[in-house]
Amino acid sequence: MFGHRRFSAVAAAVLCVLLAGCGGGAGSGAGDAIVVSSKDFTESILLGEIAAQLIESRTDLTVVRKHNLGGTTVNFNGLKNGDITLYAEYDGTAYGPILGHTEPIADPDGLHDLVKREFEEKFGITWTAPLGMNNTYTLAVPREIAEQHNLKTFSDLLAVDDQLVFGTTNEFMGRQVDGYYPLVEAYGFAFKDVKTMQTGLRWKAIETGEIQVIDAYATDGKLVEFDMVILEDDRNFFPPYNGAYVVRMDAAERHPEIIELLNQLGGLLPDEKMQELNYRVESLEEPVEEVARDFLVEAGLVER
Repeated sequence: MFGHRRFSAVAAAVLCVLLAGCGGGAGSGAGDAIVVSSKDFTESILLGEIAAQLIESRTDLTVVRKHNLGGTTVNFNGLKNGDITLYAEYDGTAYGPILGHTEPIADPDGLHDLVKREFEEKFGITWTAPLGMNNTYTLAVPREIAEQHNLKTFSDLLAVDDQLVFGTTNEFMGRQVDGYYPLVEAYGFAFKDVKTMQTGLRWKAIETGEIQVIDAYATDGKLVEFDMVILEDDRNFFPPYNGAYVVRMDAAERHPEIIELLNQLGGLLPDEKMQELNYRVESLEEPVEEVARDFLVEAGLVER
């Protein structure tokens, strides 16, 4: 219901570089090394690399990277069973797929505290301070369309939706709670047409003007590349997906400096900054290690 994932081919391309020297399977996390994993998409790999470099630079601890490990289930199970020390997660994913909640989120602002409390009680896993980004679903339009029709919110689309074609994916069309049809029902949209296509083809369709509105992830670097304007979800239709690190509490007790360091990242990665970093990796094809280092240096957390 609340699943959330964005895969990038670039993530796979950087895998070999990022895993160099890290060893084999889960057993390589034995001992007192800090094992940092990530999911199989660019943003997660970036967040994992940022954490790894920060810990390496500011402590004497040994860090083992397990980037591009897989989806939520693989990473979370590894964290639970002790093969992994930490990885970046989203509170919306924790609320639904991990904790099993199916009811609507009553207090989005309190979601982080809710999942942190339940994780500590049920799993012995804690959460760091929110990083600042909310990688939720959103709607986006080309800048010229937004300026032409003065579009700032989802509701603003209602005045011109019959002139616009919505481009989406099979995955979004099929989502039962936060997909296309529930969205249309919640806002009362009546788009001129809706076209379903692969993610990569949607960007070409935006370029040619075949479609004018898309669903997107708020921190997608492609939004920067194609100069898209993110509209405000003024009825709070989409649940939040605020990013933070999840850390084993036993490791945090042995090495409290880990939590102290990761908490220094709190609020430093708002949507715009995360978009920029994702863009550098996905569109400009810069190395993940370099992009992560640049961010940490700019934030004053490590030296070049």
